[in-house]
Amino acid sequence: MEADMTATSQTGEVTLTLFERHVKQALKWHGNPARLGDESPLASPYFLARALRDMSGPVTASIRGEMLQAEIRRAAVRLWNGLLPATRDDMLAAITDVRRDPDDPRYAYIVLELRCFHEHIEPYRTSDIWEQPHLLPGSKSQHYRDFDIAVKRLAPMILDALRPALRVERPQAPPALYGYDEQLARLTKALAQGQTVALSGPGGIGKTSIGATAIGCLGKQPVFWYTIRPGFNDGANSLLFALGAFLHEHGAPNLWQYLVTANGVVGDINLAAGLLRQDLASLAEDLPILCFDDLEHLATGRLSVLAAAHAQMFDLIDGLRGLTALLLISQRPLPACDVHLELAGFGTAEVEQLWHAAGYHLTFDQAARLHTYAGGNPRLLTLLLALQDGTDDPMTQPGESETPSLLPAFQRLWHRLSSDERRAVQRLSVYPSDAPEDVIVPMTLDALARLRLIERNGAGGVTLLPALTPIVRDDLSPELSERLHGEAAVARLERGEYTAAAYHFSRSGEEQRAVQVWFPQCQHAIARGEADAARLIFSSISRQRLNKSEQTALDIIRAELLKLAGQHEEGLRELEAIDWAGESQASARLWMLRGEMEDALGYPDRALASYGEGLRVTARLTSQLAALHQRRGTLLLSRRDLEASWVEIRRAEFDLEVLRGRLRDEEGAYDQALEAHCRARELAEQIDDDSLRGLAERQIARVYGRRQQLDEAVHHATQAIAIYERMGDHVNREKMRSNLAFIYVQTRQFQAALDVGQPAYDFFVAVRDPYFAAVTGANLAEASFELGDLDGAGCFANEVLELGDRFASPYAHFTHGQIDMARGQSLAAVAEFTLSMQLAQQNDDPYMVAYAQRSLGQAYLAAGDPAAGEQHLQAALVLFQKLNIDGEISTTAQLLTELQAEQIVSGA
Repeated sequence: MEADMTATSQTGEVTLTLFERHVKQALKWHGNPARLGDESPLASPYFLARALRDMSGPVTASIRGEMLQAEIRRAAVRLWNGLLPATRDDMLAAITDVRRDPDDPRYAYIVLELRCFHEHIEPYRTSDIWEQPHLLPGSKSQHYRDFDIAVKRLAPMILDALRPALRVERPQAPPALYGYDEQLARLTKALAQGQTVALSGPGGIGKTSIGATAIGCLGKQPVFWYTIRPGFNDGANSLLFALGAFLHEHGAPNLWQYLVTANGVVGDINLAAGLLRQDLASLAEDLPILCFDDLEHLATGRLSVLAAAHAQMFDLIDGLRGLTALLLISQRPLPACDVHLELAGFGTAEVEQLWHAAGYHLTFDQAARLHTYAGGNPRLLTLLLALQDGTDDPMTQPGESETPSLLPAFQRLWHRLSSDERRAVQRLSVYPSDAPEDVIVPMTLDALARLRLIERNGAGGVTLLPALTPIVRDDLSPELSERLHGEAAVARLERGEYTAAAYHFSRSGEEQRAVQVWFPQCQHAIARGEADAARLIFSSISRQRLNKSEQTALDIIRAELLKLAGQHEEGLRELEAIDWAGESQASARLWMLRGEMEDALGYPDRALASYGEGLRVTARLTSQLAALHQRRGTLLLSRRDLEASWVEIRRAEFDLEVLRGRLRDEEGAYDQALEAHCRARELAEQIDDDSLRGLAERQIARVYGRRQQLDEAVHHATQAIAIYERMGDHVNREKMRSNLAFIYVQTRQFQAALDVGQPAYDFFVAVRDPYFAAVTGANLAEASFELGDLDGAGCFANEVLELGDRFASPYAHFTHGQIDMARGQSLAAVAEFTLSMQLAQQNDDPYMVAYAQRSLGQAYLAAGDPAAGEQHLQAALVLFQKLNIDGEISTTAQLLTELQAEQIVSGA
């Protein structure tokens, strides 16, 4: 369904999002950094903020263009997934190899090299790319389609690198801070000593200003600032993701690695909180200050019961007390802090100072009357100052009998603004967070800044004063509100902020576009920690206003987000209300989600039925695919191209058998996996293709290794290596050696695993292939442990975690758990085995889950918790029985027998 909506139309044309079109334009201007800096929104300070923040001196448009060039090149290198060719000849050789498989990400890189980068090859004419036989022969239309596909592959990598939606907050300190000298001194001292400080007071009283000033006084100490925005980042997942990214950038990667390998989803919040505390402990020499602003949004009143998500946030923040300096800012007093500072606002003397600094003179009586009217509120006084134009007597402001309010003063100021300034304020009022500065004309922006109606964040972002936002936004007509939200949606979409764009589309009356722009990006957005915000956006969209395809997409979005939030009952209720007619990839996905929620709620029979329906839909779709291949073969037959017809059919069958075998392997159905891969090998023989033979032999060896049948596994692995040697395919040869190392580990031939795996590991590290380096390193870690080399095992495991591969991480944590057990640290082992098990469950890896469950049971036994130990051993036994691994079934059953015997003796 995703492809139907955004990637490829029914005619084969690739459809790019607005952000992807900007990426494409930037690629076309790749050789002209000055033009990039002047014209591309991707070269704006807003989009490049993360890359530009450490630069000193003035940043010109040309410098921003050069920075965008570099970021695009760095992102593109990830497409190669290894060491780039070093010379022109190497690149030409790579083109010859890679062009056989247009689905290979390296093919996309080659298209970008020939069209834009020209690092090694610069065609004389663009048409040379498809006309020259040594490049990418084909049609002109095919090349342009390939270019668009390369853009689609590159775009998310640019977003992952720059993370524009995960903006670093750092409020700007005011030019001068009046009246708070004593509070500033106490705040600065407490933060320097690592204490928890609560700042409270009404809105506009200067809490953020004094906090920003105190941080400025503390020099270069790392600072994390997080402002609570209801509905967008007021969930623990959002906070953990922001903290993880921040700590990772400062050299503490544990929480970030967990989130990356878990695809941005916090499975166990207690585990994530533990990793957060571990990261802070590792920064003992350079501890950051953690600031949490607008905490009043987490509790609407003193007696209100906290929502579950907000309670999690409070617990998470409270758990950080004593680990590092905390600054907690709220309009209400907060409990449990070392120092509490309540701000009361300006006195009369400070009002005089404020007017004097702006070049005006006040008598004491005038200052006193202004102070009385404003209640000492700095924000209201600033607005009143903006009304002072040299001719008005400040005493013509509202009388002292009136209730202090921003509204009357702002209403008077509003009428003095130009039409452009008023429209700019209205435009900014619909943004719930920083807007890009370039959506406002610079001259207008400067005028609003002089009036202190807006705040610039110093990184290309701008916001309307928070206290003014509801005043302006609530005064918009419905038509104007929809129009401004529509403009904001386009601005967000241009910069790849898909979740924020969906929010604005949902508020502009374009709910269908909200679904259309977010659904194809949902996995990327979730991986970037945006699930909390997305859940609120899509829960408020009515299915009745959508077309059929968008309704199905909305169903999937809601179900996915509710599942990730652990709201299984709500998710199941929504799924049960869906019309299940029709067969598609989307409906198969919905059946799987329904089964997952039913299983989580303790309804295994219902879950099995749902999974069965999903399998039936998938089977019927597979039969349709076979019918298409049959018709293609029939057409070739009618053209009397018999050989091509047979090759087409057999190649299609080969791909299907390999896919079937891999799926069965992942499910733990090893007999069926072996049958499928053996059929694939027979087809490879009929086609007479060495690359297919090698792939089939490799898969067969892997399955035999899973089943601990060493002789058969080694035989087929050796066959595959010989085939790759004959072909000169060094990459696949090393992949097979990596698989062979895995086989040796599973059959306890640990020295053999090291002997064959170390060269493969060195190769993948050298060519910068993170996936195979991580997988191979995990096997070497386990082999080293079993040979008694605990230090070597720990080094390999740490290197695997640094590579950040989600599928290898459970194995590395498993090895760390084994090391902890060997050193008698059973509680530490429990934490590592638990993390290994949870990550493996998220990866749908029942094989690793079974081993982690068993080891977790043993760790609990060692820690003196036999009940928990027995529970995990029983779970491991059930899994090994499902996987049909006889040796592990026997070992686990023996452990349970021994435990039960000990319990009988103990009871006697």
